[in-house]
Amino acid sequence: MKRKHPLRRIVLGTAATVAGVVALLALKQPAGGQNVAGPPAGQAPPPVAATAPGAGGGAGGGQTVTGDVVDTQYGPVQVSVTMSGGKITAAQAVKTPNSGPRSEQIAKDSIPQLNQQAVSAAKVDTVSGATYTSEGYSKSLQSALDKAGTQ
Repeated sequence: MKRKHPLRRIVLGTAATVAGVVALLALKQPAGGQNVAGPPAGQAPPPVAATAPGAGGGAGGGQTVTGDVVDTQYGPVQVSVTMSGGKITAAQAVKTPNSGPRSEQIAKDSIPQLNQQAVSAAKVDTVSGATYTSEGYSKSLQSALDKAGTQ
């Protein structure tokens, strides 16, 4: 009677596990920060009027300052703010994550909430389901405020 060797099963199991791990590692990761074709459909282009960094909040219509581009796991986020009298009077996301239909939908749902929070509150909270977008938005917003000379 021929007996099966347990070592053969161990070798085959290990080989199958290695093959599975290699297959998982070969999966394509979401593209981050690539905005080759311009802003996604339905998104406004970057504002043209931008004042010099470090200028204080001006009178009249205010000044528009665009923050740095912040790369997130699902794409870039960039915020532009209009300030008057040291306060944010308007906020707009210039760039939003665009690595796929799902990230574009999340941005479409979360960006209006983030814009509203930036105008009405001193702190932008994370929008549920849009953690990376919210974090990128907050960082870009802070850089715009730093450029405007406001902390």
